[in-house]
Amino acid sequence: MRPRIKDFPILSTGILIALIIRLVMSGLSWVGVTALVISMVWFGWEIVRWLQPLPDSKSGIARPAPSADKEKEEAEDELISLVYFLSEPREAHEDAIRNCVSNALDIEFDTSNPNADHFVMQFNPPETRRQEDNSILHFMVKLPEGLFAILVSGLPYIDQPEDFAKHSIRDKRLRNAVQQHQAWLSVDLMESPDQARVQDEAYAVIGKILSYLAGPDCLAIYCPQLQRCNEFDLALIETLASGHPLALFEEPTFEPIIEISDSNPKMAAAVKEAIDRWDEFVKEFESRRVEESDRYIVKVEFREGKKCEYMWVQVENIGPDEVVGILMNDPHELINVHRGATVTFTLDRLNDWIYPTEDGSHIGGFTLDVLANEEE
Repeated sequence: MRPRIKDFPILSTGILIALIIRLVMSGLSWVGVTALVISMVWFGWEIVRWLQPLPDSKSGIARPAPSADKEKEEAEDELISLVYFLSEPREAHEDAIRNCVSNALDIEFDTSNPNADHFVMQFNPPETRRQEDNSILHFMVKLPEGLFAILVSGLPYIDQPEDFAKHSIRDKRLRNAVQQHQAWLSVDLMESPDQARVQDEAYAVIGKILSYLAGPDCLAIYCPQLQRCNEFDLALIETLASGHPLALFEEPTFEPIIEISDSNPKMAAAVKEAIDRWDEFVKEFESRRVEESDRYIVKVEFREGKKCEYMWVQVENIGPDEVVGILMNDPHELINVHRGATVTFTLDRLNDWIYPTEDGSHIGGFTLDVLANEEE
C-alpha cells in the first residue's frame, strides 16, 4: 500500500533543501552557514531515528516491525488525509500543483525567495521501504495551517482492488469505481503548529485543495481516518471547498445499487407480498392527503436489452393497467431513462411499494427489509 509519510522527517528535510538552494544561488551569511550546519546535524539525527526499529513503549526494547496490514491500519487510523481514486495515472508537475494550491487557498507563493515561509516543492524521500512506493510523486506544501503533502501515484491505492471491492462493497456503483481505479492522488497533513485545532482546519485545507485537483479521472474519494469511501461526482466539489469536506461521507453520492440473487427465497416472498397487497396501496393512494402525495412510491423493474435495474418511482397516477410517476433514481447502466423523468409502467414490472402512516411510520418496503437483513 502507500508509505507512512508522516514518519519521514519532512520538516528537517525541507529546511535543509531550502538552505542548500540558497547557498548555491546566492551564498549564505555566517548566520546562514550556522543554520545550514545545524540543519545537517538535525537531518542526520532524524534519518537515523527514522530508519531504526520502533521501540517498545514499555520496555524500550526494539520490537519487530508490524505486518503490512497492521501497519497500514495503524497509519490510516491517525492519518488526516483525503484520497482520490483515479481511472488512470495522472501527470503532475510542481508548477501545476503550486497553481492549484494558490487558487484553492487564495495564497501567493514567492518562488523567487528560497527562504519564503510558505512554499510548494517537489521532493524525493530517501530510499523507500517498499519498491512500489517509487511510483509516487511527492510534493511538500508549507502553509500557515501546517505542513502538507500532495502524493500522486501511478498504482492502485488498494492491493488487488477487484478482489477487495468484490468481497467488501455491496453497492454496485461504488464497487465498480473501486475496481476500476488504476492510480490515486491524496492530500495529507504532515505537521501542524496547532494540535488543538488540527483536524478541522486540516480537513478544510485538504478539501479546498482537492476541489481544484478534481477531474474526469476521479472515480471515488476515500477518507483513511473514517474508513469511508464514496463515489465521486462533480457535485461534490462544492462540499470539498465548503470547509467541511467530511460531510460528503454522511450519505452515498448516489442511491446505492444492491445486488441480490433472483433465486433468493426471501426476496421472492417479499416481491410476492408487494404484488398480493397492491390493492391496499391503491386504496391508500386514492385517499391520500395532498401534502403527502410525494411519499407514495413504488419500486419498478426497468430493462434495456439484457440490463436490468430496480428503481423507485414517485406515483402520480394509477390506472387500471398502468401507473405513471416520476423516476427518483439515477440509473447505473441504463441510458434511456434518467432521474426526474416521467415514466409509465405496467403492473407486471412492480417490485415493491411504500407509503406513510399517520404516526410517521410506513407500510410496505418489503424488499428493503430483506436487503437490511442481508447486510447484518
